Amino acid sequence: MKQAVILAGGKGTRLKEVSGNLPKPMVPVLGKPLLQYLIEQCVEYGISNIKLLVSYKKEVIEDYFGDGDQYGATIQYIVEDIPRGTAGALMDTLPELDEQFLVVYGDTFFDIDLGSFWKFHQDQAGDASIFLHPNDHPHDSDLVEVDSDLQVQKIHPYPHDNQWRQNLVNAAVYMFNKNALQGIDFVSDKPDIAKELFPLMLESKKKLYGYISTEYIKDMGTPKRLSKVERDVNSGKVKSLKKQRPKMAIFLDRDGTINQEVNHLSSQEQFELIDGVGEAICQINAAGILAVVVTNQPVIARGELEESELKVIHNKMDTLLGRHGAYLDRLYYCPHHTDSGFEGEIEALKFDCDCRKPKIGLFTQAKNDLNIVLKKSWVVGDSTRDILAAQNAGMKSILVQTGHAGKDGSYEVTPDFVAENLNEAVELILKEIGK
Repeated sequence: MKQAVILAGGKGTRLKEVSGNLPKPMVPVLGKPLLQYLIEQCVEYGISNIKLLVSYKKEVIEDYFGDGDQYGATIQYIVEDIPRGTAGALMDTLPELDEQFLVVYGDTFFDIDLGSFWKFHQDQAGDASIFLHPNDHPHDSDLVEVDSDLQVQKIHPYPHDNQWRQNLVNAAVYMFNKNALQGIDFVSDKPDIAKELFPLMLESKKKLYGYISTEYIKDMGTPKRLSKVERDVNSGKVKSLKKQRPKMAIFLDRDGTINQEVNHLSSQEQFELIDGVGEAICQINAAGILAVVVTNQPVIARGELEESELKVIHNKMDTLLGRHGAYLDRLYYCPHHTDSGFEGEIEALKFDCDCRKPKIGLFTQAKNDLNIVLKKSWVVGDSTRDILAAQNAGMKSILVQTGHAGKDGSYEVTPDFVAENLNEAVELILKEIGK
């Protein structure tokens, strides 16, 4: 029987105007306590041994859920008499936990495939796994930096410094190996999992991995966020983002579509968003449609830009979009280029690949990664290369009049639609699909 620990001791001070004196996990979401959603989610994926860490008005929670039998769970209540912080409470409970267990915060609403997350943790064979996702408020969220193998390199707790950061938010759903937590000493009396436990684990060379998902998960700690969760449930957005559900995507070119066209952009200083792009991507996010960037970056093969520098540029893009409340669900780039004769070119990247647009390798990868239905998806770009890629992949296309505006002369193609900019393109798509 798989095990979950749910941190359910919060007061919900910021939610008092809608919850009265209820404990935070008992705040109703469309008439049902948030905690009930979490328990039902766990049980759906075979995680039925549930430890509830309770404190404030614990009797309200105990009276409602009892032993958990009616929910298909076995519930044990562990009382936290003195507040010990999220990490402190977890460490106090450690003797009663299995060798592997899930940790969930009681103020987070989600509809995610916990079975896939559990399997990911087992496959990585690390000490802990963190559920990561892009969100619409990265500026006040804890951010996580991972390498190409998804191993966590750094934790960037809120508040952040002024560096550009990828929008990979710690969603407060974790997997732990019990033995990895033995012997950890905290400085503070109320240590936090994200801000103290994870940095200490990294310092002691524990292996942490990031599980990146586009599924729905949201911190529900304020009335505004509670209202948004209820709207998203009612609109169908929550279900539309489930891992198992086939999804629609809007594939976006980068240069000339999202940011100002610069011939062979090769520095973060050159990257500037086109006016209105943040608002346009917000519309995509709100509609429950995946926003996916697919971009050719031959500057890598030419030796004009290292991949580490490209990452900084993309981090800047994430940060700037986040300031508008917008996020990208995924980004794919092709680093290849067949032409030779550039000073400093990278020979290993100079071949005829299947990922450079107008070929469709990256679109196929996105399809497989995110369960995207290409024939229901769209491509928005400023070049004939983007339009031909859409046609090759069986998608509809929109040519925007920013950037090259289709005057690159690479291919003789006709887009399905022409739009002034990304804002107009997104409005056109939403109208076409009835949203």
